[in-house]
Amino acid sequence: MASLLLAVCTPASAQTGATDQYPSRAVRVIVPYSPGGANDILARTVVTKAIAEFGQNTIVDNRAGGNTTIGTQLAARAAPDGYTLLTVDNAYTAAPGVQPNLPYDTLKDFVRITMIALTSPVLVVHPSVPAKNVKELIALAKAQPGRLTYGSTGSGTTGHLAFAQLKLVTGLDAVHVPYKGGAPQITALISGEVSMLISVPASLLAHIKAGRMRALAVSGTKRLTSLPDVPTLQESGIPVVVESFWGLLAPAGTPAVIVTKLQEAIDRSLKSPEMRTRLDEMQFQAVGSTPAQFDEFVQREVTRWVGVVKATGIKVD
Repeated sequence: MASLLLAVCTPASAQTGATDQYPSRAVRVIVPYSPGGANDILARTVVTKAIAEFGQNTIVDNRAGGNTTIGTQLAARAAPDGYTLLTVDNAYTAAPGVQPNLPYDTLKDFVRITMIALTSPVLVVHPSVPAKNVKELIALAKAQPGRLTYGSTGSGTTGHLAFAQLKLVTGLDAVHVPYKGGAPQITALISGEVSMLISVPASLLAHIKAGRMRALAVSGTKRLTSLPDVPTLQESGIPVVVESFWGLLAPAGTPAVIVTKLQEAIDRSLKSPEMRTRLDEMQFQAVGSTPAQFDEFVQREVTRWVGVVKATGIKVD
C-alpha cells in the first residue's frame, strides 16, 4: 500500500515542484510576424523584462507567414509547461472569421495570460482627398462609389476590419488594396496609390506632422495625446470603436500557477517608469489585465469579427 501511495503521489509532487521553480530555464516567445513590428517590440521589451525578473532569458522566435497561423499553430502544439508563449494581436481574434479552416482552435487551444497594451488606430487620407472630416469622407465615397481606395496590411487585419465595420455602419464605398506589411501600405498612401488607411499611430505620426497625410479620426474610445485635435469616430457621429491590442498566450493546459506568475510579472514590467515612458513614446497604453479579463475580451472580439466577416464577405487574399 505504501509503495502504491508513493507511486500515485510522486508525479503530482514532481509537477508541483516544477511549477514552484518556474522558470528554471530560458522561455521561448513565438512572434507570428517578422522582426520590427509591435508584437516583436513588445516581446523584446515588456516580456523580456518580465522573464528577466526570474533570472532567465527570453528567446524571441519570429515565425511569420500564413496570416499569423504558422507561428500560432506552432505555439498551440507546444508543451503546456510555460516555456513556450505566444504574442498576439487583432489578427488572432479575426482569424476564426476570415480563415474558417484554421489548424488550431483559437479559444480552446490556448490560455489567455494578459493583454499587454492597447492603442487607438488613426484614419488618415492622402492630402489630395478633399474631405476634412469623417462625414465629408463618407459623403465623398458615396458620391463617387468605388473610386476611393484604402490600404491595409492584409485581409482580416485591423485596418481592413475597421473599414469593413465602417462600411456596415455608414455605407462607406471604397476598394480594398492589401499590402504585405505596414511600410508598403504607408508608402502607397504617401505616393497617392491609395486614398486612405487606418493604422497604429506610431507608424503614422511623423508623416501626419510632415503633412504627407491628414488625420481625420482615431478609432479608439479616446483621443490621442499626440493628436489632441483629432476626434474619435464616436465624436464624429460614427458609432464604431476599433482598438489595436497586443497580448500574451500559452498553450492550453499550462498550469494556472505559471499563468499567474507570468501575468503578475508582465504587470510589474509594465508599471516600471522606464517601460511606461517607452510605451508612451510609441502611443501604447499599458494594460496588464488578468487572465479572466483578457479571456472575456478575446471571446467578445472573436464573436464580433465573425459577425462582421459574415456580413461583409471578407476572405483572406
